[in-house]
Amino acid sequence: MDRKPGLLMAQLLNRFIWFDGALQKSLDARGHGGVRRLESMCMVYVHAGVRRPTELARLLGVTRQSVNTALRELEEKGLIFLEPDPEDARCKQVRFAPEGAAMRAEALEIVLALEAELEERLGAKAVGDLARIVSADWGEAPVLEAPQRKRKKRA
Repeated sequence: MDRKPGLLMAQLLNRFIWFDGALQKSLDARGHGGVRRLESMCMVYVHAGVRRPTELARLLGVTRQSVNTALRELEEKGLIFLEPDPEDARCKQVRFAPEGAAMRAEALEIVLALEAELEERLGAKAVGDLARIVSADWGEAPVLEAPQRKRKKRA
């Protein structure tokens, strides 16, 4: 299959937006609207066990200030709370607020239904292959140096 150079990255991003958009619209339809994409992404990582705001910022590729703003908004919505980190008193840890349990349960239900919808549309093997590929260890993101360019000699 021929692919345009650089298209894979755009397609991966587009598919993430497909998932997140479907999740957001479905939550809205169930009366749980008003969560921005960064807030949603924070919630996904907290669900996966990431607790420190600095780690969230690193994983999401955004500033700590952006994550702190998102976490403050999630706290105001009653979805999370911040507590002192028992390992480092200078840090906070993110915990799910009990008040947000119904929304989290519905979000998980929606995500599972979206995955089932993908299996129906693409086939179980394709979705299994996709899950295997994106969960594989890709290693650290490389820093690719510019190739050395030959300089023309001046006469």
